Amino acid sequence: MSIAAQPVSKTHNSLTMALVIGCVGSIFLLAGLLRALGVSLITPAIVIGGAALLWLAFRYPVGSLGGVLAFMPIFPVAFLLAKLIGPPYVGRLEGCDRVVLLVLVIILWLRNGIRLSPPDWFLIACFGLAVLRFTFGGILINFLADFSFIIPYAAGRMLVLTADQERAWATRAVWIVGILSVLGMIEVFILGPGPRAVLFSTYQTSFVMDGTLSGAYYVSSYGGLRESSTMISPPYFGLLCMVGLIIWWVYRRSLVPACMIAAGLILTITRSAWLNTVMAIAVVAVVMGQKKRFLQYATPALALAVASIGLLGLGDFVSRTIGRDEPMAEGHKDMLVEGWEYVSSHPLGAGPGNYDRPAGAAHDISNTSNAPYIESTYLSLAAAYGALDFLFFLGFLLTAFRTSSSLNTQLGYAAVGILVGFGGAMVVAPIVGEFSLASWIWFPVGLAVRSAVNSSGSLKSTMTNRFAQA
Repeated sequence: MSIAAQPVSKTHNSLTMALVIGCVGSIFLLAGLLRALGVSLITPAIVIGGAALLWLAFRYPVGSLGGVLAFMPIFPVAFLLAKLIGPPYVGRLEGCDRVVLLVLVIILWLRNGIRLSPPDWFLIACFGLAVLRFTFGGILINFLADFSFIIPYAAGRMLVLTADQERAWATRAVWIVGILSVLGMIEVFILGPGPRAVLFSTYQTSFVMDGTLSGAYYVSSYGGLRESSTMISPPYFGLLCMVGLIIWWVYRRSLVPACMIAAGLILTITRSAWLNTVMAIAVVAVVMGQKKRFLQYATPALALAVASIGLLGLGDFVSRTIGRDEPMAEGHKDMLVEGWEYVSSHPLGAGPGNYDRPAGAAHDISNTSNAPYIESTYLSLAAAYGALDFLFFLGFLLTAFRTSSSLNTQLGYAAVGILVGFGGAMVVAPIVGEFSLASWIWFPVGLAVRSAVNSSGSLKSTMTNRFAQA
């Protein structure tokens, strides 16, 4: 029986190979004919490439999603480079990362479906109220930026990973952030600010003043360049390092990638990222029952931080921060007070468009009212969409935290740490609209919620079956 099936299999493979060769040959012949007739090949190439990518997405949705997420932290600078040296039409592809991820979400939804849980309902209510407020006025691009984080969260909610796939995701995530940290150090210590200033002077003018990088890349009392690697600005990369270290703490034990990421985190010179990373890992250590391990790592980590302060000349910056005499910290405080006063006097919000995207120079802010620039995600949402919308968003965060903490798995612990760290960072920074960072923040959170919902459903099914048998 197996002997008779062998020639059929060989014939089928030969026919498939002949069909593939024929199709490839036809494409090349068609391209040659169009070129000979003087027809541009750009449009056909984009159509064929898009069709091929769509086929890959349908055929391998999990691998495609992993590739997109892996490339996401590199996308901001890579896209600017492509706009600078690539064909003119590259600039029209801005936002394609969101479209690609949305297509993958739809494919995964068709395959796996979804069962809504409390975090989803709070998020739906938050988004629905924001849509209602937007109908009374606002800027569309700001509205889309504010809620683009729903796409990576939905990607996690639609995905089902095996234990091996989950470990592979965590390992690759840690090493990607570690490698990006090293690349950022090359810019800080070897290349300097020149290349980024040239790149941003054309396509990110809010970060460049008079041909040099703006103050977002420097801090007072420190003359060096803050590390931002492939991200747009240092605070975003600092939070990416935070995510990398949280995932490392939960899934990994090797110190090499941890040291790489920690060095990059320190070089971002971002206080909120430093403090929230420590807070998040401390919470995860307590939840995982690893307080002894946390204390063991605290001593060398503190020694590394102290040594870095001395080597980088950050002593004055740290001492002025502790003494509350650092100008940038005082500026943050004043903006928060001004933002709170505005929100208190505008409980229904003023519509999206009250703060810059991405955060840059004040004169570049597009707004729909006289709202001030608010350096807080929570206050920015309240200023744009109203206090009730902020409460729904807060409900989403709290229920996602509760759902993830009930999971008692590595994925649940990672989501808890990310929610703690990012939730704290959003107090002092308007960062919810940065999609490259949001993709790494909200995807594991959605993944943990999905896993918790599935576990709850399986438990209920088991209890029902046992009750029926009894």
